[in-house]
Amino acid sequence: MNKVTRGGVFAALIGGLALLTLIVALVGYHAVLAAIERAGVAGFAAYTVYWPLVILVLGGAWFAVAPGLGARGFGILTWARLLREAGSDILPFAQVSGFLLGARVARSEGIAEDVVAASTIADVTAELVAQVLYTLLGVALLASQLRGGPDAAPFVWPIVGALGFLVFAACAFGVVQGRGVSWLGVLAERWWPDSISRADAVRASLDAIYRRPLRVLAALALHSLGWVGSGVGSWIALQFMDAHAPLWAVLAVESLMYAARGVAFILPGGLGVQEGAYVLLAPLFGLQPSDLLAVSLLRRARDLVVGVPTLLIWQAREGRKLLGRPDRPASGA
Repeated sequence: MNKVTRGGVFAALIGGLALLTLIVALVGYHAVLAAIERAGVAGFAAYTVYWPLVILVLGGAWFAVAPGLGARGFGILTWARLLREAGSDILPFAQVSGFLLGARVARSEGIAEDVVAASTIADVTAELVAQVLYTLLGVALLASQLRGGPDAAPFVWPIVGALGFLVFAACAFGVVQGRGVSWLGVLAERWWPDSISRADAVRASLDAIYRRPLRVLAALALHSLGWVGSGVGSWIALQFMDAHAPLWAVLAVESLMYAARGVAFILPGGLGVQEGAYVLLAPLFGLQPSDLLAVSLLRRARDLVVGVPTLLIWQAREGRKLLGRPDRPASGA
């Protein structure tokens, strides 16, 4: 990482932290802290323990588009997905770090390189399409709530813009992924003489995945369930705060918040953008901004509680392999 890149990452991090601090100050520290206190240790524990259940669903979605893997493959890809989330939320370069880390772990656990790369591409595509559907749900709920009134105008274009960005990203990713793999192989030939053959293998695996549309649809369904499941987690946290927020309203806010985070993908965890979206959207659905800000801070605490040990375990396993003491292979196909 050169100085310019480091400077950009540091500036983005500082800017996000400053925005988060400003938003909490505007809403009121005391109100946010009071909501966190109402959730208590039990609420945070329930919120944190619930998250691995969502990861299991997301691991299943990746497994659905990874051909030829047995039961052991499901465990590997679920572990890799957990690391992908930890990398996206904690490490620099936001989601890119997570994708690279997840693929590296799956490869180091013995899954063929072409299967790892092709299944990652297909999984990300299914996740993007599922997010578009989830955002459409939020837009429909918002339209129903506002019913075209004058209060709707300030929110229409930003939401349409975020949705348009997600649709464009999903379409572009779907269109160029096969050719993009081939182009990368040609570009890398100068440094890796076998890069074209490796790219051809990835493209062949990708074609094989898309020749099994039922598995792709299964991944799409599981990702859709994962998006909804993430919203249910926020609803659970709000119940511990005695907010008594209706589930449909929480899902609407969550779907639109994640659309905003998707546009601000450069920031690790959408730092500041996540909180700003919560504050703007909460009143539209009869929710308290302080309660949703509390959920946002609990989410960041959860990401650290789950993500940091996950990354440390990964580092320890990598260290064992470098020292010539690989972990005992898991049983299964």
